[in-house]
Amino acid sequence: MKVVEVMNKSVVTCHPMEKLGVIVNKLDLFHISGMPVVEKGMLVGVISRTDILKGFESGTLRDLMVQDVMTKEVVCVASADLAVNVARIMSEKGINRVPVVDNDKLVGIVTRGDIIKAAAACE
Repeated sequence: MKVVEVMNKSVVTCHPMEKLGVIVNKLDLFHISGMPVVEKGMLVGVISRTDILKGFESGTLRDLMVQDVMTKEVVCVASADLAVNVARIMSEKGINRVPVVDNDKLVGIVTRGDIIKAAAACE
């Protein structure tokens, strides 16, 4: 099974200059725990609830922006990659979501939940 078969193509994203308070609201609104950070169509990072909690440690959310706490070294996959390889990457790196990038453009995202649903459907 390929990534394109399990990925979510409707990706909620944010901009590096957005305030963390706005991001908290976005995460709650869409019932997600993280999202890719995109600037000028390019993936520049990923932000998660864990990153935001780290922001609490360094100060007030009012003054912090996504770029202050986001993960900048992002593990990405291509839509043609095998889903089993994405599951392995998630397990080895302890990450919950992997952006899908084709031709330098964000085309989707794969979460642990997507992998679990795909595995359950195979049985």
